[in-house]
Amino acid sequence: MFNLKTKYKNTFRIKKFSLNRLIFFKKNYILFAFLTGLGAGIFAVLFMDLLNLINYLVLQNIVEYIQPRPAGEGGISETYTLVFKKPYLLPLTVGLGGLISAILVYLFSPESAGVGTDSAINAYHTQKRLSIKSSIVKLITSAITIGTGGVSGREGPIALIGAGIGSTIVNFFKLEKRERRLFLAVGLGAGIAAIFKAPLAGAIISGEVFFKKDFDIESTVLSFIASITSYTVYCLFFGFQPIFLTNIPTYIEVSHLFFYIGLGIFCALITRVYVFFFHKITEIFNNLKLPFYFKPLLGGLMSGTIGAFIPIAIGNGYGWLQLIMDGKTTDPYFIALGIIGVILGVSFTLGSGGSGGVFGPSVMIGGLAGALFSILLNTFFNLNLNVTSFMIVGMVSLFGSAAKAPLSTLILVAEMTGGYSLLLPAMISVFTAYFLSGKRSIFPSQVDTKFDSPAYKDELGVYILEKLKVKDYMKNPITITPEAFINDAFNLMKKNFIFGLPVVKNKELVGIITKTDLLEIPDKEREKKKVQDVMSKNLITVTESDTLAYALEMMINYGIGRLPVVKEKDRKKLIGIIERTDIGKALREHLGIS
Repeated sequence: MFNLKTKYKNTFRIKKFSLNRLIFFKKNYILFAFLTGLGAGIFAVLFMDLLNLINYLVLQNIVEYIQPRPAGEGGISETYTLVFKKPYLLPLTVGLGGLISAILVYLFSPESAGVGTDSAINAYHTQKRLSIKSSIVKLITSAITIGTGGVSGREGPIALIGAGIGSTIVNFFKLEKRERRLFLAVGLGAGIAAIFKAPLAGAIISGEVFFKKDFDIESTVLSFIASITSYTVYCLFFGFQPIFLTNIPTYIEVSHLFFYIGLGIFCALITRVYVFFFHKITEIFNNLKLPFYFKPLLGGLMSGTIGAFIPIAIGNGYGWLQLIMDGKTTDPYFIALGIIGVILGVSFTLGSGGSGGVFGPSVMIGGLAGALFSILLNTFFNLNLNVTSFMIVGMVSLFGSAAKAPLSTLILVAEMTGGYSLLLPAMISVFTAYFLSGKRSIFPSQVDTKFDSPAYKDELGVYILEKLKVKDYMKNPITITPEAFINDAFNLMKKNFIFGLPVVKNKELVGIITKTDLLEIPDKEREKKKVQDVMSKNLITVTESDTLAYALEMMINYGIGRLPVVKEKDRKKLIGIIERTDIGKALREHLGIS
């Protein structure tokens, strides 16, 4: 009983503990956030340099294919090839890239396998340690996967890399598990901020991406520091201009807002197809009885075959989005094939165990969906919809619905376009897609809320109790009248294994008597004295609508183990009894503790 009381006393000290954490935050957390952002920015630069090198050596020199690049990455001045000379080599390069990546993961860092962001989400909830070694391995394997032509995103790998850096800093300074979770999230956001050139979106996503219906505000505050740092470091090498050069109207016609609702519905449908195929192909590869490192080889061969026929589905295809924005590629059939190709390509590349992320492919699919939707409406209904605007809103709508992260994607719109003119249509489309896309996320490690995360079980006891009502856990009271003798009360307690009795007269609560009160009465006097002579009239009660947290607080403050439960409108009418053991049982049930 003492341990239980002590445990819950500590639970109610959360506010005081938070103040201590705030003091610690002022002293050290800012430095740790800066170091995490600095490391994420440096690794992002190294990752892009290695990716560009492998792309040059393999795709340009072996397959003889020069990918188009977005304007913010030098696409305006660079040449590109729409048709490559040796498409038959692409399945081989992607397959070998998958094989090499898988072997490196298998030998050096199994925790860095698969989708980078999902691995970071899993580590966040399970409180796994991520090392700097896993970051380095992820950097190399993802650069090989994407650089050889595999359909994968750059944002996922750098998310895991940033998370690994944050976790490593926590390990180095020997901080607690809570700090590891905190800086893992900070590092993830810093990585996204750098590679997307979107510091605000990176900071927001660090608190949003781990949950489908919740938010971690604590990590977001520190992520502002880390994201700004990583963004600055990365842009010093690759320029501060946005990834895409866009030409969008500064004013959105009110009549066009209706079409953004339609875009949201369209993106929701594509999201359902995308998520279904991704998880289905992943399940198929998981069930294949092949050595781990052969699966990415097979997935790469299939993904490369798709890319040989649909060049949009090769590596990171942001350059194709830029071409469509510039009006150089507007064929709806080609764009529709691109959507199918990217969905299948990323499913085979990552579902087979290849290294990378789903951020980039999700943005690609969304941008192509926005282009297809607006081009078809313009063609068949003679409208004048701005294709670029619909592409950008499509990017964030599909990613927001697939990743269940609508807030950060809205911020991403402003940072990708350099303004807020698309914020209103993006809000309409993103939340339409989010609510219609179903419960399933592209990240299987996501949970609904903090209550569903193993990482928060030790911290959320009091918050769980604040959600639970006394009426759902109280028991029927065993009562006694004030005229009854002390001996009758003693025998009643002994028979029912209880330590206290509410005293009731004319259906009204008039007092309470405990076993401690009875033991103070000599044996000879128990048959003569009545309950009303020793009962306590200083009643401490709770109502049926009070929370278990409030009931527990009252027990702790007054040093008692049970409370009478009365009607809220008639506080003299006894309807139940709640004990500390009832509260403990309720908490264990919701924490999944047997």
